[in-house]
Amino acid sequence: MMNKTTLRTLIIGGGVVLLGIILILCFTLLKPVVPTPPTVPESSIAAAQSKYTLREYQGKIALYGSDLTEPEEVFEIYTDTLPEMDILRLQEGITADSLEEAQAYLDDFDS
Repeated sequence: MMNKTTLRTLIIGGGVVLLGIILILCFTLLKPVVPTPPTVPESSIAAAQSKYTLREYQGKIALYGSDLTEPEEVFEIYTDTLPEMDILRLQEGITADSLEEAQAYLDDFDS
């Protein structure tokens, strides 16, 4: 039979181990949830940093300013006449820092 001191030591030791397990579970399961920011496509980030974006709009090439919802100007350059690679680039948005740069892209598409 165990003496009282040994029994007391076992009970206290078991309690300490149990408390440790409970604390580990609490810190593991109840850690704060940090919301992840929504992912933004790289083309949208580049477009937001550029002044102009060329995109396909109703089958034609359109020039967008900082507001990417409505085109500032739609050109009579039909996208179905362009090579597939250019069409894909226009669907993602081709960014330009100036009107001259945007015009250079338009000249390439129109040639």
